[in-house]
Amino acid sequence: MNDLKSLFKRVDVQKLIALIFILAILYVVKDLISIVLLTIIFSYLAIKSATKIKYWTKIPYGLSVLLFFIVCLVVLGMAITFIMPTLIEQFAVIPDEVMKFIQNFPDVKKYLDETYQNLDLLTEVTKNWRALLASGLDTITAISGLLSKIALSIFLSFICAISWTKLQKFGTKFLNSDYPVFFKHVYDLGSTFILILGSVIEVQLTIAFINTILMVIGLSLIKVPSIMVMALLIFILGLIPIAGVILSLIPLSIISFAALSWTGMFEVWALVAVIHLFESYFLHPRLMANRTELPIFLTFATIIVMEHLLGAWGLIIGIPIVAFILSILGVQDAPVGKPKDINSKQKAQD
Repeated sequence: MNDLKSLFKRVDVQKLIALIFILAILYVVKDLISIVLLTIIFSYLAIKSATKIKYWTKIPYGLSVLLFFIVCLVVLGMAITFIMPTLIEQFAVIPDEVMKFIQNFPDVKKYLDETYQNLDLLTEVTKNWRALLASGLDTITAISGLLSKIALSIFLSFICAISWTKLQKFGTKFLNSDYPVFFKHVYDLGSTFILILGSVIEVQLTIAFINTILMVIGLSLIKVPSIMVMALLIFILGLIPIAGVILSLIPLSIISFAALSWTGMFEVWALVAVIHLFESYFLHPRLMANRTELPIFLTFATIIVMEHLLGAWGLIIGIPIVAFILSILGVQDAPVGKPKDINSKQKAQD
């Protein structure tokens, strides 16, 4: 019995129990995990941005949060109003560019023509119209569900950010409860993961934004068509560490080859290589200073495994999860800026 008590008093065992508790909660809310992760990410970005706005402008924190969300909504509204029509127009050009690309490869064109001739589209549509209609409805439902999750996450992150001070005060009550050691470990583990996740997302957003601007300038000089569509694609794929650059090469190669032949495609490859070198040897090391950083091989392996386990979310949160595990094991330090213990009395107890 005494051995069992001494076992539970060990710090590593207590941390393990706290980690199991957190994983159990995540398992219970697994159907809402997208909303939880989006809320954490949006809240982290909102709180950090509002804190900087307060520091620069000296206005109250609550007003800083409100100003941040207003600016974000205005930018989003302007993007939808002015950029969306251009995106739709340029998307309409892409099928023609793809057809030009296919026509330059006779074997591929012959295979597609044979497939088209062997496939009676009218018969297939007649036979499977119910399945096609259900598929279309499922697509509409999935898109509306995604938009509703994003909207709900933005709303929850706004409430979280604007009431952050009260939430912190409420959190201290757990550290003064009957189980202060347990909740301290829960707090340490939770805050460590959130900081790692937020740091990685923040850096990737910055890198993706800078890379997109540089790529748009370069593609404009090369005169690649559908630049706005390519910019959107580059930015979205840029949120995937390292692998995003390689994935963006596929559509860029097709569009540049169709519009500008081999010369244009090689110019695009050279542009991507130069920007990737700039990111790898200058931008990434500077922005990732004091942040989580993994070897390239481990990054690729993590992305592949996590995508298999967690789907699309694995591409984004796979790196933070591995970094969090390494932090727990003591292999790698957590990001600089980890919250200090908010209860000095608890420190004395430890």
